[in-house]
Amino acid sequence: MPTPLKLLKLPKMQDKAPLPARAAAKPKLAGRPPGRHPDETRERILDVAEKLFANNGYNGTSLRDVARGADLQTAAIGYHYPTKEDLFDTVIRRRAAVMTEWRQRALAEMRQRHGAAAIPLDELVRAYVQPFYESASHGNAGWRHYAALMGRLSNSPMGTEVISRHYNATASEYIDEFLRSLPGVALPSMIDGFTFMVASMLSLCAGTGRSQSLIGVSGDGRPLNEPFSNLVTFLVSGFLALPAEPQNASASRMPAYAAF
Repeated sequence: MPTPLKLLKLPKMQDKAPLPARAAAKPKLAGRPPGRHPDETRERILDVAEKLFANNGYNGTSLRDVARGADLQTAAIGYHYPTKEDLFDTVIRRRAAVMTEWRQRALAEMRQRHGAAAIPLDELVRAYVQPFYESASHGNAGWRHYAALMGRLSNSPMGTEVISRHYNATASEYIDEFLRSLPGVALPSMIDGFTFMVASMLSLCAGTGRSQSLIGVSGDGRPLNEPFSNLVTFLVSGFLALPAEPQNASASRMPAYAAF
């Protein structure tokens, strides 16, 4: 039986995700917006782009749309992000950095707490899922837009590439710990389980109103953490039901799927 659900102590939710550090200064281009701090302009661009990508998808959003939403000239977008690909990648990266920090911190605390012993399965599930759930359900509109955008990306080849770039390193660390907690499960089956966990997390956090429509009301009056508690119980049971690795299975490891 899994231990009773306890929410992790996450850092206080920020109104804004921090801007990613820029690797190197770029030469100034025509179109730099006057009278506004560059970081303020970049954040404004990213907020607008995030919402448009979430609502319209990558192909349905143009730099001109972003400029219009941010009340800027299109040239100002190009000053900060020369291509739509650059802009899109930065939109994903700025909040992925926050997710990674929370998940890595939780993983380090669990490893310290349990030492050489395997980390309990329900703790691993909570540590990976809760940061995304907390941000989508208790954060500002930007986090909700990000959750919707991640839902879109999970079903596209382009999404696999960008998600792999920003999330796979931490996902692989968690998969290793899941394997320690369930040593009889083959790696391909564990990756299937991990992928199902991410899909369930996205479904819960997407904010589509599907659950409410099935219930038949606009809101069911439950505490905000109740769906999360049910999700953890569901996922732990699913991981425990994964098939054991055959005795003659190959010891070679598969690369982790793209997961966030």
